[in-house]
Amino acid sequence: MKTIMNTILSTCAITFISLNVIGQVDPSYRNNQFNILMLNPAQAGANAYDDVSVLASKSMVGFTGAPRTVTASGSFRILDNVGLGLTAINDQLGPMVTTGGAINLAYHLKLDGQWRLAVGIKASISMLTVDLPSLTTTTHYDPHMEAVLSSGLQAGTGWGALLYSKSSYFGIAQPNILKRGFQNVNMGDYVNTLGIVAYTGTTLRINNDYSFRPSMVVRYVKSYPLYTNMNAMFTYRSKFDFGVNYELGSSLGLTTGFEVNKKLYFGYSYNIPTSSVNRISMQAHELVLRLKLNNQYGMSFQGPRFFN
Repeated sequence: MKTIMNTILSTCAITFISLNVIGQVDPSYRNNQFNILMLNPAQAGANAYDDVSVLASKSMVGFTGAPRTVTASGSFRILDNVGLGLTAINDQLGPMVTTGGAINLAYHLKLDGQWRLAVGIKASISMLTVDLPSLTTTTHYDPHMEAVLSSGLQAGTGWGALLYSKSSYFGIAQPNILKRGFQNVNMGDYVNTLGIVAYTGTTLRINNDYSFRPSMVVRYVKSYPLYTNMNAMFTYRSKFDFGVNYELGSSLGLTTGFEVNKKLYFGYSYNIPTSSVNRISMQAHELVLRLKLNNQYGMSFQGPRFFN
């Protein structure tokens, strides 16, 4: 019995956590500018204001147990050169649910009149549960499928760096540097979760009304396909955003956003798969809300529009 249970635990852990590594532990977003704090702790306090963002994403619509993710993040300037970031996530993929939270601290160093360098660290906790009874099996009332498996609380830590000016930015981060486990299974023996993220972008003024804001996010995890997300966004009078996003080998979509007022921003993305997945699923949706709490820091230095 012990051998059978260990086999089941190992299989579940490898299957679900391997899926989690690709897109769920560090979820892939179309509106990266509103979740960049999830990937890089150096973003804490980089905005010209304090803000809170909430994002809801559902992809692979049409599949049973399709991924659903809800994240919330807050970025605050607690001292002149110190930023505090708080994040929370609830991520579901079939019977697997990941919940977690993190605290991020960043120090922003002024290099000259145009550029700043931020370095940040992150401390996080997370828990993975697998609801085996929710799965349909060929054997009715299988006693091995009646338990809800749990990884228990697991600690994590990461680091990041950000070089930015008023119009351009370059970021690199390792969201997690600790190996993950699942109950008595050491996942380091099966999957590599120690990925690294890099991203860049700029704002190009076309005329008094329009700006062009290209950007790219790349995530590398050993033994997994390279995740690459590219955005070509246009902004009209700093109020209305519209453009296209492309995830290499995965999806193509439209992104739009509108600044309702000086406090509230609303964004939406619609994507369709470009891989064989589109034979079954033709939709992926993402909604985002951002609330600006103040603008008391912005007069002297305004960060790039990408993450503002």
